[in-house]
Amino acid sequence: MKYGVLMHKTTMNLGDDIQSYASAQFLPQIDYMVERENVDSFKSENNEPVGVIMSAWWMWQKWNWPPAECIVPKLVSMHMNNYTIYRKASPIQDEWLSGIGGDFFRANGPVGCRDQTTLDFFNERGFDCYFSGCITLTLPKQKKTPDAGTYVCVVDLKPELEAATREWLKDSGLEIRVMTHHCDYRKSEDTVEQRLKRVEDLLTQYQNAKFVVTRRLHVSLPCLAMETPVLAIVNMKDPGNTSRWAPYYSWVHNIADDDFISGNIDFDYNNPPANKREHIATREALTASIRQFIDETKDSTLPIEQIKKTAYTEEEARRWQNELMHWTLDRWLHLNRGMLDERNKYKKKASALEAKVRELQNQSGQVQNGQNVQNEEVRLKDWAKSFIRRMK
Repeated sequence: MKYGVLMHKTTMNLGDDIQSYASAQFLPQIDYMVERENVDSFKSENNEPVGVIMSAWWMWQKWNWPPAECIVPKLVSMHMNNYTIYRKASPIQDEWLSGIGGDFFRANGPVGCRDQTTLDFFNERGFDCYFSGCITLTLPKQKKTPDAGTYVCVVDLKPELEAATREWLKDSGLEIRVMTHHCDYRKSEDTVEQRLKRVEDLLTQYQNAKFVVTRRLHVSLPCLAMETPVLAIVNMKDPGNTSRWAPYYSWVHNIADDDFISGNIDFDYNNPPANKREHIATREALTASIRQFIDETKDSTLPIEQIKKTAYTEEEARRWQNELMHWTLDRWLHLNRGMLDERNKYKKKASALEAKVRELQNQSGQVQNGQNVQNEEVRLKDWAKSFIRRMK
């Protein structure tokens, strides 16, 4: 069996590559890079079987499904993106699970979900699924460095939280290393090896920190795995955070933004508390499941026709995909026309109101009751602003 590591080639978040690194540790070798957003068009040499751990944030482009026939999947640590056009994703919800798209999951299940939202998504649609946890929980410890314990990693905090962190640690004697997972691989030609080496260097810094302060899930979970004390500062009132962080938020030492800024911090920076251990059972089960997949496939010499579990042919899958794409584009065009019509309607109303405001401004010097005119002018200006906001 050959193996491929799943990557998001044009990612702008190193968290994607950290997941790839976590997957790569299990593979006997890396023979292919499999682009996450193009799993449908992946080609192996002579259609040879390629084992792929399918851990990723999926479905920005919901019509690029199902994966190519040659992919032998291990469905673990999957997060299903339900964003649509309002977050620059595909304008469909779950239509990609109908027909052949859903057959892929039914044949290769159960589906290992990395968060409660994804678990609910599959459960509500009748798919066999379970909570597998995130693959970054399986990361190994990194090497020790001479500066171990002399610094704190502060990762991707908002400016006010970073400022509060500096104030909190000003007398600690610890170096503060401000770090980020923001990156831009959109035009990068870096190899898989270069990118995974960059991840390893980053994880090594986390490993040797006295502790880590972050808002990032894919900083917090690697720290749990490597036993580096971590404090997560996350606003759990934000639905986006709730959907991704449950249940992990309770697994780490955590604090709300407001409490941290106010200095109400129950975390001793001189003797940072060891991480909680709620993740251990999930880590062990996930590790065992992936190792079983590798053990069952690594010595296989069978062609894909004898390995794959789906009944549909590659031709049938692409025909179904093409129909879904046409349906999606047609739906998007109708939706787009409606949005354009609405925009033009509000644009006209805003123009009319702005003209009325200008008329009142011209009349204001000629009318004795200037206050009434001013009140009307303010009211109309507010209306104009409202329509302009909706127009954008």
